[in-house]
Amino acid sequence: MTKRSRALALAALVFFFGVGHGQITRRPAIKDPLLHDLMDRAVATHSDSLLVLKDGKPVLEYYSHVGRRRIELMSCTKSVVSFAIGRLIDQGKIRSLDQPVHDFYPEWNQGQKKLITIRHLLNHTSGLQNVPNARVEIYPSRDFIQLALNARVETEPGKIFSYNNKAVNLLAGIIQKASGKRMDIYFHYEIFKPMGIINYRWSTDRAGNPQVMAGLQLTARDFAKFGELVLNNGRWGSTQIVSPRWIAESMTPQTVPSYGLLWWLTPGDMDIVIDDAKFREFEEAGIDPEIISKLQPLRNKMMHSTREFSADLNQTLDATSLQTLTDQLRSKGLRLSRFNVREIEIYSGNGDLGQFLAICPKEKLVAVRQVSAKPTYNRTTDTLSDFVGIVQTACHAYLHGSDAGH
Repeated sequence: MTKRSRALALAALVFFFGVGHGQITRRPAIKDPLLHDLMDRAVATHSDSLLVLKDGKPVLEYYSHVGRRRIELMSCTKSVVSFAIGRLIDQGKIRSLDQPVHDFYPEWNQGQKKLITIRHLLNHTSGLQNVPNARVEIYPSRDFIQLALNARVETEPGKIFSYNNKAVNLLAGIIQKASGKRMDIYFHYEIFKPMGIINYRWSTDRAGNPQVMAGLQLTARDFAKFGELVLNNGRWGSTQIVSPRWIAESMTPQTVPSYGLLWWLTPGDMDIVIDDAKFREFEEAGIDPEIISKLQPLRNKMMHSTREFSADLNQTLDATSLQTLTDQLRSKGLRLSRFNVREIEIYSGNGDLGQFLAICPKEKLVAVRQVSAKPTYNRTTDTLSDFVGIVQTACHAYLHGSDAGH
């Protein structure tokens, strides 16, 4: 792509056309095949909104007849909540990520609970008893915060990643205690208002606590603002919402390469290995010798993506052995592999049903996909689970196209 052809593409007229139940607005500023792919996939999976921003400007928008309204972010709410923790740290109202939770809830100053820090809640390593399906235990509860406070500790805090909706709900209480305001009210004055977000709703439990695991409703345009906030190193206009340091910390892998602080991460350049030291660790910890023997083909094999690692692991161990190994490692507070991430290509918030906010820092690209919980929703066909992968491909393609023009 030459500089002239790129300039012509950027200057192309905006055009509109109807597709199915919605309308697509397309501004061809990035490679057309990617736009077509995103549009086609959005329509095929009955998306209600699709918005892509490049350098802060819309290059693709699609809305169903309800797509311009607020839509529940589901677990993407967690990623938004991370900004409140960062701001409170910047304001000195929370000392640090490693401040113990018992500073806010003194009843936790005992046993292993006294070891749990705010960081552990944000990176899902609190070790609290966990029932993955929120409908089983959390939604029936009257008070989500009290439910988390009452949970027992099952694994040593800080050791094992275990995605935990119950634990993160405790952040609403910490934010309220640190700020003196209920979490949604704190957001209104400290974050939403400076960012021009007025059209929102935040669900609460029956005790009146705003949810952290889910519950926030935003429009696609307002949701995308948080992607722009990340790209702008925490600044919105003239207001520094959170510090650049907080953005960097949030997007740094913690105990697993694919997760930071309430943000999912898609590594680009990385190494994953089960080395000799890991095998010795397994043997000393009493991991099933038969499973250790089955793992030998992966010994010291360098893998370069979580996808490659997962594929090799599934080829090496049968489902039963893999589950047994996972359970034994979790019970002993051990990790299966060592990893070294040299580059993160995509930051993302991911939510049930297929809610996504994907951010490509290198290309200054933000993409939002939302779908509402309508009666016609089909979990098998409508989750658009490869959305982040499509965005990653778009960023690769755009980089290639840009390079070709020089």
